[in-house]
Amino acid sequence: MAHRRCDHITENPAETANEATPITGWALTRLSLLDRKGARGLIADLCVAGVLRRQAAFVALATLDLDAPGPFLRCLAIDTAGAEGIGLALRTRRARQIIAAAFAVEPQDVPTGYLRALARIEEIGAKGAGLHPFVDPTAYHRLFEILAVERHSRRAHALRYSGKLMSITVEAAMTLDPVLVWPDVLAVAGTPQRVVAMNAVLDLIRICHSVVDEDAVVAALRQSLKSLGVIEAFAKSALDTADRLPTPLPAAEGIRPLRTAAEYREIGTKLRNCASTKIAEAALGLLAVVEVMHRAEDGTEMTLAASLTPTIDGLWMVSEVGGMKNRQPSREVLYPVLRRLEALGAIIPGPAIGGPYRKDVADLLGIYRYAPLHDALHPHGSSEEDEVLAALEGEADEAA
Repeated sequence: MAHRRCDHITENPAETANEATPITGWALTRLSLLDRKGARGLIADLCVAGVLRRQAAFVALATLDLDAPGPFLRCLAIDTAGAEGIGLALRTRRARQIIAAAFAVEPQDVPTGYLRALARIEEIGAKGAGLHPFVDPTAYHRLFEILAVERHSRRAHALRYSGKLMSITVEAAMTLDPVLVWPDVLAVAGTPQRVVAMNAVLDLIRICHSVVDEDAVVAALRQSLKSLGVIEAFAKSALDTADRLPTPLPAAEGIRPLRTAAEYREIGTKLRNCASTKIAEAALGLLAVVEVMHRAEDGTEMTLAASLTPTIDGLWMVSEVGGMKNRQPSREVLYPVLRRLEALGAIIPGPAIGGPYRKDVADLLGIYRYAPLHDALHPHGSSEEDEVLAALEGEADEAA
């Protein structure tokens, strides 16, 4: 009687026979092993089985010790031993019973949500939902643990509503920061490396803000995904409110290291440069901008933006000093500005003073370095032609 009750496997439409769909990957390898050991024809039967029956078989293949299936077979009242018994179980028992036996639980302890989740498995390149196994067989057990043991958790909720499921979806639910465990976020997890990066982005947002409203962060993230479908746009926009960006130099009279995203936008507007687009780089420690106020002997003031880049040993080097529209100031302005930055700990790159370098000789040899800023500190870093050109550019700036 027990066998007769289990023979009715077409009660659920998901278990009805379909057009033949090949089985590939690790599942085919294990099925081939069973076939050689006595489960003849099992591969052919599963190729035309319904979605739920195929997935139940994949669960069993992913969790069973194929050389010692005794406990599994006893749960299903299968008297035939070994591979032949496994084949009989996968052909004749209901999907819920097979899954319960694979996880050593009662059939009523297999959540309906788990069965629905199995029908939504669709790895990249799959020909349809539920027809192919997870790429990572361990994802079956992880998914069961979440939906059966943690059924009221945020992870379980996210997986129930995340659309198609892949191994990485389950892995993301396990490893993402709880703040990020939402269906729309799981849907764009992509790869394990991307999951790690998503966690790191959240950490970066926390570091760069003195106060973080995590509910607002999640709301902004989900809105970004809804409108743009990518997390990159959210990551950049979240840093647009940063108020604790890393600064390599201390403040001093006339020198203001930029500490907030608002200050980067402010100097970008004031000097008409691209500082506002560098906030993400500043957050990552790839760049820092310092506002410098230079006062000339006649009392006139000039606002400059000094860009610094890090060195591998943790020091910072001046890479650019620019005025309006990134135009490099004259040597007379650069010299005191660079000396002030140097006194605060910044490195000024350039050829060694006392060495063979001369700009006029470099020009003669056809070596054009476009008047790099560090020539301002070198006693032979300029020529008369450069000074004439700088004067003309200064006049043009005043006219503009």
